Amino acid sequence: MLNDELVIAFIPARGGSKGLPGKNMMKISDKTLIERAIDSSKGFLLGTPVDVVVVSSDDDEILDEARRLGAVDFRRSTFASSDEASAYDALHDYFNNPETLVSLEDSDPWIVYLQPTSPGRKGRHVEEAFHLLGPGVDSVVSVVEPDKSPYWALTVGPTGRVSTMFPEAYGQNRQALPKAYLPNGAIYIFKLSALMAAKKVPVEGAAAYVMDSVSSIDIDSREDFERAKRLIETIEEVTGADEFPIQDNGDDS
Repeated sequence: MLNDELVIAFIPARGGSKGLPGKNMMKISDKTLIERAIDSSKGFLLGTPVDVVVVSSDDDEILDEARRLGAVDFRRSTFASSDEASAYDALHDYFNNPETLVSLEDSDPWIVYLQPTSPGRKGRHVEEAFHLLGPGVDSVVSVVEPDKSPYWALTVGPTGRVSTMFPEAYGQNRQALPKAYLPNGAIYIFKLSALMAAKKVPVEGAAAYVMDSVSSIDIDSREDFERAKRLIETIEEVTGADEFPIQDNGDDS
């Protein structure tokens, strides 16, 4: 519970994937990506306020894995399992299901959205992200600083010619540009009412939880998985723990 309100960890895990079929059941350090996501919801030293973990999937093997690990296994609809479905669609599918319908007049639970394709996210990260919530802060998004500044981005027009997206910034040294971050997809924390009002995962005005590049790895392809497996297993073997070394999570965020 958080402020006497229910906290739900929601793990979206389709069975199909164009980039890497079956990725959610692949293993790093002998744990499936589903298990790693569930483990991260529990936190590390002090724990998190998560009351229940829900795994939403269309795949029998994934749902069996969720049950084995003590999570709620929710079979999502055909539409919410499609390539066109968004994060909002997957969440809406669960919260508006007749068996799990939540009335915002009676309850407005917190949601921590944890994609299993972020295997570098650890319990400590989720725990620290919850600590950012407080007066005037009712949502959190995890971010990473990209290798290249997005202020140098170009567009390519129909004739094949390039244009600068930020002409006033192009050509400046990186140090002269404002620090920019990208959402890494690892952690989102928000209220159900904010999700329903925005009809998308709410990000605007959220507190930024800054993560390093290894912890921010997102798996979409075989190459992504092999890189993640190599890096994460090496770190976990060296540290002898299930948690990465303490990082600076960005006090200026």
